[in-house]
Amino acid sequence: MPEGDILGLRDRLVADVATLRSKRPDLKIELLCDGAPEMWNLLEEGFTPRFGNDLYRLVDFYHLTEKLGAAAQGLEDSAAAAGERLGGWKQALLQRSRAPSDILQELIASGRDEGVGPDHPVHEAITYLQSHGCETDRMNYARARRLGLALGTGNVEATCKSLFEMRMKRCGARWKKDTGQHIVQLRALALSDRWGPAIGLTLRPLRKAVRAA
Repeated sequence: MPEGDILGLRDRLVADVATLRSKRPDLKIELLCDGAPEMWNLLEEGFTPRFGNDLYRLVDFYHLTEKLGAAAQGLEDSAAAAGERLGGWKQALLQRSRAPSDILQELIASGRDEGVGPDHPVHEAITYLQSHGCETDRMNYARARRLGLALGTGNVEATCKSLFEMRMKRCGARWKKDTGQHIVQLRALALSDRWGPAIGLTLRPLRKAVRAA
């Protein structure tokens, strides 16, 4: 829920991943999100102390291509040419580890790195690549494909739809922060096949021995 326990959610996620890793030592762990610094800081602060450098980090591929698509339109005179340039960039990103650096140099060489904001898409794309591609190695999609890692956050977004929208946004529904959070937690348990064990743990302190009179 809005303004909920974000740190607690992150810590429970870390604990779940640690449990999975204990059962599957060969399991690859990937941090995958958009370019928001607050999201990366939140994930790094939780996962790095527990797993160290045994992590793969990747910026959502489709967030990057949105930035590059806008930049391509700013560089080309027609939609067809912009689409062709973007298509070439996508293929390069999926096939070559150095593609983010090459695209960055191409954008800088265009001489269109002027101004700040959505009206200056080339500058926006350059900044995005500099922040996540070259300095942090979060755009190595070619390596991710070889390792079988996810490139986008579609699974998470689909989960949000089934977890929140289908349950919380019903016609006429109104939720308060606390009661809404309770429903979300119960639905998460049901969707993740944890209902039985969770209810068992919840009711265990309430059970009392009954003796025949």
